[in-house]
Amino acid sequence: MHKMKLGLTVLLLVVTLHLFAQTVNEAKKHIHAKKHNTAKSTLRAALETDPNNPELIYWLAQSYFDHKDPKGAKQVLLKHMGGPLGNNPLLLVAMGQVELTEKNPNDARQRFETAISLTKGKDITIFTAIGKANLEQGGDAAYGIEKLKLATAIRGFKDPMTYIYMGDLYRALQNGGGAVSSYENALLVDPKSALAKHKIGKVYLTQGSEQREIFLQKFSDAILEDPTFTPALYDMYSFHFSRDVNLAIKYFNEYKKHAEPGPALDYEEASLQFASANFQNAIAKSDDLLKSQGDSADPRLYRLKAYSYDKLGDSIQALSNLEIFFQKVKHPEDINPENYLIAAYNAAKQKTDPAKVDYYFTKAIEADTTIENKVDYTRKAADFFKRSANTPKSAEWLLKLLAINPKQSKVDLYNAGFEHFKATDYKRADSLFTVYKTVYPTEVYGHYWSFRSLSAVDSTMELGLAVTDCEKFISIAEADKGKNKNTLVTAYGYLAGYTANIKKDLAGASAFLEKIIEIEPNNQDAIKNRDIIQKALAAPKK
Repeated sequence: MHKMKLGLTVLLLVVTLHLFAQTVNEAKKHIHAKKHNTAKSTLRAALETDPNNPELIYWLAQSYFDHKDPKGAKQVLLKHMGGPLGNNPLLLVAMGQVELTEKNPNDARQRFETAISLTKGKDITIFTAIGKANLEQGGDAAYGIEKLKLATAIRGFKDPMTYIYMGDLYRALQNGGGAVSSYENALLVDPKSALAKHKIGKVYLTQGSEQREIFLQKFSDAILEDPTFTPALYDMYSFHFSRDVNLAIKYFNEYKKHAEPGPALDYEEASLQFASANFQNAIAKSDDLLKSQGDSADPRLYRLKAYSYDKLGDSIQALSNLEIFFQKVKHPEDINPENYLIAAYNAAKQKTDPAKVDYYFTKAIEADTTIENKVDYTRKAADFFKRSANTPKSAEWLLKLLAINPKQSKVDLYNAGFEHFKATDYKRADSLFTVYKTVYPTEVYGHYWSFRSLSAVDSTMELGLAVTDCEKFISIAEADKGKNKNTLVTAYGYLAGYTANIKKDLAGASAFLEKIIEIEPNNQDAIKNRDIIQKALAAPKK
């Protein structure tokens, strides 16, 4: 009888542990799929029967952290960390995670090290939790990676999430190679990890459209492994949104089957009206949701309205709704660089506040991660101010282009210098054309525009600042007098004036005027001045 009771006890314990593991794994899966409310419900239900289980408490807190709600996570921890759980290592790590979000990195680090000490530095779960904690804003990515590497060295290690968090931390350091390598290590542990495959795709997505074959394939691989994996379904829907509305609708319908209902899903459904070019319907649907859902409505509805008004040509409503969106947005990652670019365009159309145009172009450049896009936005800003006849701002943006673009061309250099010359910033113009003539010493442009810039700086010619460049320009330009006729006339005229007025050499001045008449025989100014000088030379000396 005693043996039978013992057997039943062991059986019940095994069943309980299996159910517990199943609950935790189910909750983790919901968190990775961005189904945070479902994860919270699952974990709360489990805690009702096992209120002192630290792993359930930890993952309930994580469901709040991953939902960008660290205050909710803190409330969960404070509620459950009384008594014997006050020094539980896993919950100490979670509380350190809270402290990172509260900008208390020293206190957080102390809790992490205490948890390691309590587990004698041999607990994979603790090291992995510390790595995850340092993904929070204010975390130390390098420290997190260090602890995750320690986890992988412990005997019995087989947790793919350790490598996935490591990849996330490398991404925080903008180390795409380290991130992909870590996610691939996760796949060595679990070859069927949809999460790891999707995250590899996300790295390639940030590298621009030239990597589209790779990231689309990785998203497809993730969906193949798990057809319910909402992050990959969402990214496929999002990618096709502005490219192929039928494919976008197909992926959205699959996404909708498995995503959590709520304002975020309602926003995406309203967005399909925009993708289908039903802009008035998109505005009407957004207004209905904003009215019915009130404060719980997704702030992105304002962006949807703004984009719809932009398509309808209403720049006032477009900019107004974008500015409301920027004000109300809950998560900074919901703003993308294009949002600022559309704001800049619509501010530009109104022609009332150039400073606002300047501000939004700057925000777009700061928000984008690709050099290609930064360069494109900068060119567009310079072009806008040029078309608006705001030469100083156009010059300023062309100078920014040189700073941003690692592949600056001679055209970019010339345009920046010439725009500064037009803006009467002659010293800056000369410095830019000095770079030009240094890089391209046999071309006329650098020498000519340095001469023109310095002649404006030294307007009385007394310092002779422009002479060297003027002479160098002439020596190159005379190889093709027909092509360079107009600029040669200017240069000869300058040296004629300098030679007559500063050097007091009338014969030399006359020689430069003769050069003008040689290539432009009907130049009346040159003829007139030459004749005056010739008479002066022929007159008896006093």
